[in-house]
Amino acid sequence: MIATPIPRETLLHVVRKLPAAPHILAQLDELLSDTNSDMSDITALLKCDMALTARIIRISNSAFYNSGKPYASLEESLARVGFNEIYRLAGLAAVAQMSDYALKFYGITGPRLRENSLLTALVMEALSGFANVDPRMAYTAGLLRSVGKIALDRLTRDTAYAGNHDGREQGGLAAWETGVIGLNNCEASAVILSEWRFPTTTIAAIRDHYLLNPGAGLLANLLNLAAGAAERGDHGLPGETVYWEPSLTRFEAAGVQPENVDEAMWRALKLFGALRSAVS
Repeated sequence: MIATPIPRETLLHVVRKLPAAPHILAQLDELLSDTNSDMSDITALLKCDMALTARIIRISNSAFYNSGKPYASLEESLARVGFNEIYRLAGLAAVAQMSDYALKFYGITGPRLRENSLLTALVMEALSGFANVDPRMAYTAGLLRSVGKIALDRLTRDTAYAGNHDGREQGGLAAWETGVIGLNNCEASAVILSEWRFPTTTIAAIRDHYLLNPGAGLLANLLNLAAGAAERGDHGLPGETVYWEPSLTRFEAAGVQPENVDEAMWRALKLFGALRSAVS
């Protein structure tokens, strides 16, 4: 049975209560892509969210980024980590902010969500070179692929929707969500990221990465392979196994080879432990 789809405005009402950090990432990407932007523009944007600022400073003082005197300000943190690392640092802070609470609707703890998001993002970043796609766009798709789950979890807490995902695999997570809410998390992510004005390529990739038919776009297929790699690395999320069936057609559609995914996973895992500690 398929539930009546929730109205767009109902979903967006919940979204407006979510942390601002992911929304800021879209604006940060625009600034970093603009050659006329300078560090003062970036600092001013990040300071719009004081909670995000505090997390960036804390993460920048982790062992991964800093082995010397602690950074006391956002300006010092950004200057010391370097211009090219700012987006990853802000992304880490954003995912930490989003995963402060367990998703009771899905039976996912905050750390599990955070680790899946981080590892998928790192695999995507490593795969981007093989697929010849923008590494920041690839990283973002991996990092934010579960933002729809966060919103739907909040929705079930604030409304009369009932249900709890217990980790079942039959039929896949999207079928279960549609039966309970009338909308799956990938569709919810597309609505949210559109509202936050992320690029259409990123939105489509997250919306379509569950599709078993690899006719979706290159980035969607790449995200499918990266999420599957994260699960094989013991950092998957319940109900998604059915979607991660690699095939030669999938690899071709993603523009990579199976050995590229293995290499990307190896590179990601080299960073994962230290970055996981930085955001925990």
